[in-house]
Amino acid sequence: MRCQSLGPSRLVRWLALACVGPMLSVIAGCDATSQDAPVHAPLVVYVSADGALAKSVLDAFTQETGTHVVLVGDTEAFKSTGLARRIRGERARPVADVFWSSEIAQVAKLANYGVLEPVRTPYTQDWPAQWRDTQHRWHGFSPRPRVAVWDASRLGDIEPPTTWLEAVDGRFGGAVVMADPRFGTTGGHLASMRQYWLDTGQPDVWSQFVKHLQDGQVRMLSGGNAATVDAVCRGEALLGWTDLDDARSAKARGCDLTVAFLRHDATPGGGAMLTPNAVARVRNGPNGERSQALVEWLLSDTCAAMLAASASANMPLSLAVQRDFPSLVVDDPLAVDHTAAAMHYDETLNEVLGALNAGDEAH
Repeated sequence: MRCQSLGPSRLVRWLALACVGPMLSVIAGCDATSQDAPVHAPLVVYVSADGALAKSVLDAFTQETGTHVVLVGDTEAFKSTGLARRIRGERARPVADVFWSSEIAQVAKLANYGVLEPVRTPYTQDWPAQWRDTQHRWHGFSPRPRVAVWDASRLGDIEPPTTWLEAVDGRFGGAVVMADPRFGTTGGHLASMRQYWLDTGQPDVWSQFVKHLQDGQVRMLSGGNAATVDAVCRGEALLGWTDLDDARSAKARGCDLTVAFLRHDATPGGGAMLTPNAVARVRNGPNGERSQALVEWLLSDTCAAMLAASASANMPLSLAVQRDFPSLVVDDPLAVDHTAAAMHYDETLNEVLGALNAGDEAH
């Protein structure tokens, strides 16, 4: 047995069987080489990253360590938001051992709810501080850039943007689309954007940005980042916000897209937003300290190389792995306090959704 994807009700029944005894543990797929061997239930991992990619990574962990893993995902629409809510709801009786999120905001929020266990590891000690919690309750790894996409043949005389503020300044006549920020990576990008501009003494830039949303310059789509790319490919929008992996996937399907790493300002530290994966150990998870091995494996150079070589092309944070994938390294990425951005996440969404709704009513 390797990684499995089980729904919540099946997962509870499965775990119950795994704890009955050596005979039933064999049926459930646990390691039990003899009647006297220790019986370990598999690690349960809640994952909002791409399912096929996550399975290949977790299969590699099982092959290397012999530890079996149960992968539990969520729908494309809810992604990390739904799994974070589940972890909070299961706080009294945790089901998950580890949370592997495709974005940082929901994990950083969970840390403030007290449901994550600190994990101290040497793997991240040399990485920039923005990629880990100061109390080691979460660690970011293998980020992917946030990008803007457009079809250059349809822009005409429109000057392409170089910053995110220019992307919403009206030059596209309201033909800009983004995913619903309440789910996925868009909300985290907005929260980081706001936090960066406030931290660098540029609250007026954030105010301008929100004003452009209120003026109807951006349309929110009900789907995720892939839906924004598809809208541009179909000619229903001129510009879309998305993640680099979704843009790469569309280009591989034959969509003629320009992919731009827009800056947030011209100063050092104001470059493209990098959305990291994030991993955390769930407090009082069923397998206790055994889950730390998986957390550390996801932060390892082995995992970073797998994710960099995948179709997702995640940027490695380890300098050693970066040398093997120089084309994936983003120079001067956005320097943002992810914890502070997460603390103001709900406030950011309220401002953005309020502006978008006002824009819809006005038009």
